[in-house]
Amino acid sequence: MYLSRPAEYALRVMTYMALLDPAKRVRARDLSKAVGVPEHFLSKIMRRLTEYGILDAKKGHNGGFVIAKPLSEVRFLDILRAVDFEPSADHCLFGLGNCDAQHPCPLHQEWSILKNQIEQWARSHTLGEADHAAVG
Repeated sequence: MYLSRPAEYALRVMTYMALLDPAKRVRARDLSKAVGVPEHFLSKIMRRLTEYGILDAKKGHNGGFVIAKPLSEVRFLDILRAVDFEPSADHCLFGLGNCDAQHPCPLHQEWSILKNQIEQWARSHTLGEADHAAVG
């Protein structure tokens, strides 16, 4: 798997939240059930997304999470970076720590092409597009 578990879960929860009423806060417990992410794990992800300014969190009565800015301003790359996932980072399919252009693994060239495409997608697409795709 190319995406880390936190990256996958962050994309999943943020895409789900993009489909909700933007004025209504949603609790982590409810999000956990809706997207199938363990609550303890989701809480860590939500905290990171809040620290990164993607979510707004409120504690107590009527508390929960909302997306902190317009969906068109939330790039998938921002979501990934909030949970410390960098699409352009070196990641070897064979688990070789020294896999790079000077010391490539057998799939380095092809994997580099795919990584660049994923990074370009994450940089140029937003939650606003995911919201429109689900509705349209």
